[in-house]
Amino acid sequence: MIDIKDAPPRHARWISEASTARFARFADQARAPAGDVTAQRAHYDAINSVRLDVAMERYPVAIETRSIGGVTVHDVVPRQPARGTLICLHGGAFIWGAGAGALLEAVPVAATAGMRVLAVEYRLAPEHRFPAAVDDVLAVIAALREARDEPIGIYGCSAGGVLAAQVVARLIAEGQQPPAAIAMLHGSGVDVGGDSLATAALLNGAPGDIRRLHDLSYFDGTSPTDPLVFPGESAQGLADFPPSLLISGTRDFAASSVAVMHRRLLAAGVDAQFVLFDGMWHAHHVDTDLPEAQETHDLLGHFFRRQLSRA
Repeated sequence: MIDIKDAPPRHARWISEASTARFARFADQARAPAGDVTAQRAHYDAINSVRLDVAMERYPVAIETRSIGGVTVHDVVPRQPARGTLICLHGGAFIWGAGAGALLEAVPVAATAGMRVLAVEYRLAPEHRFPAAVDDVLAVIAALREARDEPIGIYGCSAGGVLAAQVVARLIAEGQQPPAAIAMLHGSGVDVGGDSLATAALLNGAPGDIRRLHDLSYFDGTSPTDPLVFPGESAQGLADFPPSLLISGTRDFAASSVAVMHRRLLAAGVDAQFVLFDGMWHAHHVDTDLPEAQETHDLLGHFFRRQLSRA
């Protein structure tokens, strides 16, 4: 028996050596400064800038930053893009993750899916509160639909996965057409909780300082049972969700919430699939040199090519 009180369990033999080595180095990384939002954003942007350089070497794309619907987006285009546009919603607890982080999550998917990806610079807390980010994404979607008739897919990681679900729920509530497909990685339409929240710190050998998403400042003044805040709380709303891909890892604190969202989508009759990566941590795919990250991006590319070709 492994005593995870002393050290996290070793990775299984099917985990790549690169991921095992990367995981071992996490404990030595500097932690984000507490309480200073500006410093936190700079901290994560520096990390993501290094990761983005790695991604750009592997995934050739063209990037243009511009405004769509009054919202800043990074327009990421691969060689010979296929019909359809994907909207990428970055993670970062609704506080950080803009800039390099947004591009980092868009570049690999644009290349592997062979589709244009718009990484949206949605408004963040503490300057803004729910539903500011949802409103920004809806403005981009409205402008896209006015400009051209083509299928749209949405995906996001962590906070971006939650936001993706919120955007779909708003479109449905307002009687608008939902996207052709949606992917939620390491975050979903269900608040963080369950066994994964309790065990992730032990499995990762890190302090247990992760809290519920609803405790974040972005959600001040909202109810955790509001289906526009956490769409997984409404079976009726989920019934109209498009085909969905959900991804997490066994060492991800959000794994339980993603799994529950998958079950609720299935119960609502939605075409939904859930891929769980053994031994992987929260947002493992942003380290694009790892085999498991590349597998994740291949899954996303295949999923969106298939679904948008049917739309």
